[in-house]
This record gives sequence, C-alpha cells and structure tokens, in this order.
Amino acid sequence: MSAASEAAAVGDGPGWYLYGVVAAGEAPAQLNAAPAVDPRHQVVVLAEGPLAGVASRVSLQEFDEGSLPQRLGDAAWLEEKIRAHEQVLEDVLATASVVPCRFCTVYRSEDDLRLFLSEHGDALSEALERVAGRVELGVKAFVDHDRFASGGALRNESVRELTERVSGAEGGRAYMESRRLEQLVTDELMRFKGDVGAELHARLSGVAEDALTLPLRRPEVSGREEEMLFNGAYLVGDRARFEQELGAFVDDHREDGIEVDLTGPWPAYNFVPAGLGGP
Repeated sequence: MSAASEAAAVGDGPGWYLYGVVAAGEAPAQLNAAPAVDPRHQVVVLAEGPLAGVASRVSLQEFDEGSLPQRLGDAAWLEEKIRAHEQVLEDVLATASVVPCRFCTVYRSEDDLRLFLSEHGDALSEALERVAGRVELGVKAFVDHDRFASGGALRNESVRELTERVSGAEGGRAYMESRRLEQLVTDELMRFKGDVGAELHARLSGVAEDALTLPLRRPEVSGREEEMLFNGAYLVGDRARFEQELGAFVDDHREDGIEVDLTGPWPAYNFVPAGLGGP
C-alpha cells in the first residue's frame, strides 16, 4: 500500500485518500462523525468485491509526492491531517474491524484504489480475519527514581545496609556514603528495569493474541518526568481480561515506584503487514 513517499503523482485534480480497509459486509452505513483529511469532502465507503475502502477525495496537488516533504514540515498542517486520519479510523473501529492504512496513502483515481483492493484481496482478507474482534492496546510503564530508592531498591541487602550507614554518618563520610548509595541504587534500578519490563511483557502477552515491544521514549518525547522502562503494543480480543492482568501487575509492584499508562483502543497498526498499510 502506498506510503507518503509513494503518494500520487503531480496533479491538480482530485485523488483518493485511503484510511483503511474493511469487509464490505461490515462497512459502516454512515461515516459523518469524523471530518476527512480534506474537510471539503465526505468520507465514503468504496466496495470492491468482498472488501471496501474507507476513503475521501483530496487534492493531488496538496498530497503530491513532491510537495509532501514541505507539508510534513508544517507542524500545524501535519497535526490537523494526522488527527483527521486517526479520527476517521476510530469512527470505523467503533462498528467494524479495519486494516488501517499508513498516513498519506493516496491514489490518483478511484480505479487505482479499486485495483489495489482487487489485487491484494487475499492478503487484505487474511489481515482482516486476524484483527477481527480485536483492537490494539498500548502499554507504557514508568518508574519514579525517588520512590524506587525508598521502596523496591531496599529489597537489595547492600542497598539496605548502605542506607542505614548513611543515616548515621556525618560530614565527609556521609557525603561519600551518599554517593556510593546513589550509584548502588542506580545499578539496582538498571537491573530492575530489565527484569520488570520482561515480566510485564510476558504477563500481558499471555492474555493477548499478539504482542511486541516498542522503543523506549525519552522524557521530552513521552511528556513524563519519570523514566520510561517499558513500551509495548498488544493485539487484544478480551480487553477485560487484559486489563485485569495489567491491574494485577500494578498491584504486585505498588511499592516499586512504577506507573503504567494504558492507551487505546487503536486500529491494529502494529499488527498489519507493512505492504498492506502497517508501519
């Protein structure tokens, strides 16, 4: 499926922006809840055999391959279009399973879009079967250094002993012992992060249909002061069971300074083959 770098060729007329693919028999009757990437046009469903594309008309000049790099550098334009893309998919996901397309998947004509649906029909049908009745959930775990130092780190005997010595030390000795304690806690935190991240992923993978780990994000990207220790995505059919297991994990590590963010439900971007619109 076309990506931003494979956008439609230069043109001034309308093209077709494809948000995602659904089973024709499950296609929503109306899609007016979310605005299109070009609000001048409505989001429609184009059926092609057993499949249907959720699409809307766009200017080929605006979404042309040559002009996209500059537009993608326009933060206001990018935010507006990404938000519209996501809102359309979330609107569809409320009533039907969907294979999501990558942002800026554009075809020069309706015939080109229908040709894609026809030529990739088997693979798209398999992808739809895989995500049917399932959603993607995101889980991010963070750890507060100070809370860990006064909680989970004390399970380490060396940390406990040094903490006691620091509390009774004075002057230069107190300073040196405090520095040693700080380094020891840091080392323990590094070990803990690896262990608890693996534990969290294993527990959640056991109640999900599929799972993968994602790169950790720095505080300036995550928007959190706490350090991120885990980032994962899960394809989930039984959300209640998944959330129950996540809650049990949080309870088990309540004294470790861990906080967990659960996001979604999302279209299954991370569980769709790249050639069909995934990342």
